[in-house]
Amino acid sequence: MAVDIQLIKGLNEITDHAAQEKYADNTIVQHFEQPMANVVIRTEYFLLRESFEFPFRKNPLPCLEFTYTVSGDTVLSLRNGPGDWRRIPIPGGVRFLGYNTEFSGIATANARVPIKVFHLYITPQKLAQLMGPGNGQLVRTIIDKAGTSSNGLLNMATIDPVTASIIHQIFTRNSASSADPLFIKGKILELLAHEVELLCSPPHKQTLLQPDDVVKLQTAGTIMMKQMSTPPTIAELARKVGLNEKKIKQGFKEFYGNTVYGFLRDHRMAQAKLMFDRDQKSVTEVACAVGYSNVSHFGVIFRHHHGIKPGKYLKSLKKNRLMRHPCR
Repeated sequence: MAVDIQLIKGLNEITDHAAQEKYADNTIVQHFEQPMANVVIRTEYFLLRESFEFPFRKNPLPCLEFTYTVSGDTVLSLRNGPGDWRRIPIPGGVRFLGYNTEFSGIATANARVPIKVFHLYITPQKLAQLMGPGNGQLVRTIIDKAGTSSNGLLNMATIDPVTASIIHQIFTRNSASSADPLFIKGKILELLAHEVELLCSPPHKQTLLQPDDVVKLQTAGTIMMKQMSTPPTIAELARKVGLNEKKIKQGFKEFYGNTVYGFLRDHRMAQAKLMFDRDQKSVTEVACAVGYSNVSHFGVIFRHHHGIKPGKYLKSLKKNRLMRHPCR
């Protein structure tokens, strides 16, 4: 079955009439684009007047769906059977992967943070074609990792700096150049290549985590991301989510592939780069915003992550902006 824009537009449905009217009363900007056959991208921007809940149903499609929340603060309550609900916080800075999935529930959206989301839809056949002959098993591996598990959990992870940079470039592309289709196609291929590399890396040892532990670790990750400027200690975090300190430490390494503070550091650096790209803030402002009182220490870590000093990176952004818009 082919995937096109019209098919993607019918993917989600709000199932309550009153909620649908309230939803439509907010500032909602959606943009659809089909850079190549059987590949569709959708960008969404929601500026809500007030926080609200709405019941929804997601219809299944025969394609892989990569979803990236650039910013926002939403909670999905997914129905996993009679009387069985899973509450999944989705802050800015996370991505999840689905395949031919159908689920329903209630979305709770927080109006304090604009919601900005990027979706990439691609059929498995198209992905296999792009990867070339002999890669059918790799595509099957990706499909196996996609969707919701039997306990209703989404395949969710933190957006890494490389992914964040690619998506930001797509979002901020502001040009009517004839090269735009080529630019978008190149970025989509770059994003897919990075995703395949992440998803098909050697598997970790078999997990010892229970489903409830995973939910608590997802909550713990959300807390660390939302409170990155004043993060809790490991002991405080453990108490907040109901795990002991040992399981928090071991769980982060197993679930996120990082220590608690390594996870926090990576998120801070990804957000710092986005703040420079998006807001053109000073180095001191960004350092404070992501939780560093020592600007020099922030500079060392930023350079280690991104290969350039923050001040030099900020200057390069300003120079590039002047080159693109010399008359502004």
